[in-house]
Amino acid sequence: MCSKWYEDLYEDYGKSYEEEAFVKGTKGEVDFLEKELDFNKDKNILDIGCGTGRHSIELNKRGYEVTAIDLSESMIEQAKNKMKKKDLDVNFRVKNALELDYKKEFDLSIILCEGAFSLMENDDKDYKILKNAYNALKDKGKLILTVPNAYKPIIEENENLDLTTLRENFILEIEDDNGKEKNIKAKQRYYLPSEISWRLKNIGFNEVDIYGCELGNFDRNRKVNKKDMEFLVIAKKE
Repeated sequence: MCSKWYEDLYEDYGKSYEEEAFVKGTKGEVDFLEKELDFNKDKNILDIGCGTGRHSIELNKRGYEVTAIDLSESMIEQAKNKMKKKDLDVNFRVKNALELDYKKEFDLSIILCEGAFSLMENDDKDYKILKNAYNALKDKGKLILTVPNAYKPIIEENENLDLTTLRENFILEIEDDNGKEKNIKAKQRYYLPSEISWRLKNIGFNEVDIYGCELGNFDRNRKVNKKDMEFLVIAKKE
């Protein structure tokens, strides 16, 4: 069976991932997550598509119990190494977000920096991941995720964007942890706010709030705009 493009991307990429610009805002983002948790250390957190565990480790450092999953063995290995150095206890697991079977176990699910979401090859799989995140939540639980902002590539007239599907096809050039250069045929799904709101409410979330999204500075006062790479979504389950 052929591997998916995102599997090729994150194979032997755990160390290189740590150098990406978008991983630099962790503490500010976790500050926001804590506020959404009302600083209640008794609340359980599920980090879907955790990468090298930056949010999970910071949350655990602050006293929260976290289960963190990612499809990439390389990412999880890097996350575990980081955790051991800090003498923390995050439940890191190599697991496919499409196959989650948690039922009402968590107070908060997070899918951040496109972790496990919007990289799938079709909308049904995007929907499945969101549904699994919903199922994992207890009643009154929240899902917080960041979603690629369709306004940005549209106004920039990105020629790689299919306007009927809002999917972008492009070549991603990277160097992995072994110094090997890779040219990967990648895909990215963008969303409009109304679309993601409808999708989440159709799954069963009762409240869906959508905001602009600034790296390292999540804020309920930031309005959705045409320039942010992503928008921030907070969905509540009754």
